[in-house]
Amino acid sequence: MSSPAGQDPTGQSHPGQSRPGQSRPGQSRPGQSRPGQDDQVPAARRPRRPAAERRKQILAAARTLFAERGYHATTTRDLAVAADINDALIYRYFPDKRAILAALTDEAIAVFQALPKPPERAPLPLDQLLELIGVGFVHAARANLDLLTILIGERQTLTCDTRFAEFIDQSATRLGRLIDTMTSGGDGPGGDGPGYLTARAYFGALIAFVLLQDQLGMAAVHPLDAAEYIHHLAELTARGAGKA
Repeated sequence: MSSPAGQDPTGQSHPGQSRPGQSRPGQSRPGQSRPGQDDQVPAARRPRRPAAERRKQILAAARTLFAERGYHATTTRDLAVAADINDALIYRYFPDKRAILAALTDEAIAVFQALPKPPERAPLPLDQLLELIGVGFVHAARANLDLLTILIGERQTLTCDTRFAEFIDQSATRLGRLIDTMTSGGDGPGGDGPGYLTARAYFGALIAFVLLQDQLGMAAVHPLDAAEYIHHLAELTARGAGKA
């Protein structure tokens, strides 16, 4: 009579052979996990960020890269890496790179348009009023130097967008009328009269200070205190207008 597989005629199992229904070492039974198997947890997926947050991250990346490298030298791949998103996601929020530049321009214009406008009537002596306006303008320009750099550096790309130039013109016109009123005792000539020209020169000097010191590196060659510069500029401008 033949013996069952894995047994000798005496009914004993040979070493290394398993009886029917008995698992070999290292083998798991159905429903039984191997050692360490329960410890393996699938990698957590990256949490999905709200659309507004993703759009904000893309603009923040563009704001930095466009200012540092330039609009044309920055690729959408560069933007995706900096924003930590997939390349294709950029086009879900912006139709093209030009639309990203337009959105940054909107941000820049909003920053400067939010500045207090010169009053219709002067509540302060002209030099103090000019200093107050100058401090606010320079603070906003320095806090948003990357946006200012993009506005000026990408002027050729933004040829159809004249909003920043219009902002400077409107501010100079308003301040110019006030200067004319304070120096002539009446409404003054307006238009391109002395008041407007003085105001244009003042805003130009403020922009030049920020760009020279912070963008072109003059701060490393000859540091200047912004408050002292603005104070001197305001006094000089008021004196030139005849109202020091």
